[in-house]
Amino acid sequence: MVAKRKKTFIVISILCLIIAVAGASLYYWRTQENAKAEEAARARIAEEARIAEEAALEAAARAARLKAVTVKARQPLHQYERPAPPPLVPRETVLAYMEQNPDTVGYIRIEGTKVDYPVVQGTDNQYYLDHTFDHIRATRGSIFVDFNVKMDPEILPRHILIHGHHMRDGSMFHNVSLYKNKQFFADNPYIHFETLYLDTVWQIFSVYVVDSNEYVPMAFRDDAAFIAYAEKTAARSMFPVDVSFTADDVIMTLNTCSYEFGGAHTLLCAKLIEANYDIHWWN
Repeated sequence: MVAKRKKTFIVISILCLIIAVAGASLYYWRTQENAKAEEAARARIAEEARIAEEAALEAAARAARLKAVTVKARQPLHQYERPAPPPLVPRETVLAYMEQNPDTVGYIRIEGTKVDYPVVQGTDNQYYLDHTFDHIRATRGSIFVDFNVKMDPEILPRHILIHGHHMRDGSMFHNVSLYKNKQFFADNPYIHFETLYLDTVWQIFSVYVVDSNEYVPMAFRDDAAFIAYAEKTAARSMFPVDVSFTADDVIMTLNTCSYEFGGAHTLLCAKLIEANYDIHWWN
């Protein structure tokens, strides 16, 4: 019995010793890890301070170099007045149509197609859907600019949206759908558009089909939003075109009915590339 108790005591003693040694080892390991972490943190802070100091010194040196080479512009000895730009001359084609219908805002022509029409703009998008240029009620309607576009005879808006029916007899915007053919798209890349004072040329960069409920923006909150929309429009084209956009660009979209599915519309998009008068294009 005594031997058994002695054996039990020895076992318990050994276990206690093992636990004590393990606890001491764990404490030592944790102490070492904490020390390493603190040392790494101090090293990181020191490195960040060194980088910041070097950047400040480099910025100061750059400023000193610029100051040493910058020369203040001299004032001119004489002040000259810039001549006023020449007066704008109304274009006879558009002026003649305006005399027939004051709603006229331009004239559109697309090479290689039957699109060759005066363009009007109403106070809504309903009237010219079923009224001709001569105010006659007819299903073919007119070619018209969306009433949300702020048209001006001297300043082009950033985005011109023009509507026209897809007539089975080939009239109005029927030929816009021809651009869904790759060869036709490549062979007929230009749109001509006149306003009262401007004669402009546009290069087609995109054709794609959308649902009639899709919103087409005509105004943008800033330059970035405009560029993003133009780039997205180009990316949606059935036939990719190598094109880029800046905040100074102006685009045009032609909208007509399509028959891929119920409510389908074909959109043909173009970018302004030429104009007869050098002005600030968009308002």
